[in-house]
Amino acid sequence: MPDRPTTKDARREAAREKARQMREAQARAKRRNRVLAISAGAVALVLVIGAVAFGISRAGGGEPAATPPGVTADGGVVLGQADAPHTVTVFQDYQCPVCKAYEASVGPWLKEQVDSGATKLEYRPISFLDAQSSGTEYSTRAANAAFCLAGQPGVDFYAFNTAMYLEQPAEGTDGLTDSRLVSIAQSAGGDIGTCVASRTYDDFVAERTEAAFALTDSSGARTVQGTPTVFVDGQLLQNDQGGAPDQQALATAIGVAG
Repeated sequence: MPDRPTTKDARREAAREKARQMREAQARAKRRNRVLAISAGAVALVLVIGAVAFGISRAGGGEPAATPPGVTADGGVVLGQADAPHTVTVFQDYQCPVCKAYEASVGPWLKEQVDSGATKLEYRPISFLDAQSSGTEYSTRAANAAFCLAGQPGVDFYAFNTAMYLEQPAEGTDGLTDSRLVSIAQSAGGDIGTCVASRTYDDFVAERTEAAFALTDSSGARTVQGTPTVFVDGQLLQNDQGGAPDQQALATAIGVAG
């Protein structure tokens, strides 16, 4: 008659079986984690490749975007006499309601100072409010239109800039149509139909917007944190609340009567 296992043998066998099951479970977990790690790495690589490809497509194969004729490398549209002693620089987004109010408040006075030779006026269109135009990228389209116009001879860029704010669409709407942007430019003496249709300077707009928000002062603090942001002769000028300066502050900065 075969020997019957004792209780002690049964416990030992049960322990061995439990250990075997645990080893197999650990092996399965290790294999599963290895597969997950490989999969996660593959996904990450795809995302990186996608991001690089998108960046290249937006920036012309990794090369700097072409600078529009008549615009500084920094994205400035400069009005006034080349030998004017001062330069007032205004960073602006054509979708920005505060920019519209600011232009209405100090724009005409600044134009007078430009015409008198007291200062140059440099507009720097940027676009960070595309999300406020129902997916039509109005900020980018408007800035592109400005750059399309700026290099054309005989245009009145100040008139274009003023009209863009007078017709500024409400936030959350589609923004002005491309045909309307072309019409505003025509009224200012320019023809930008092809340039607007092809979005010629979209990459330049994106580049200059990124560069604007990367600007810092001597302490490393960011100087452009929204629009409008105003510099006089390269120095940030703000009011007591950290906003754009009023007419009197600008007058003091360039040494003329307010």
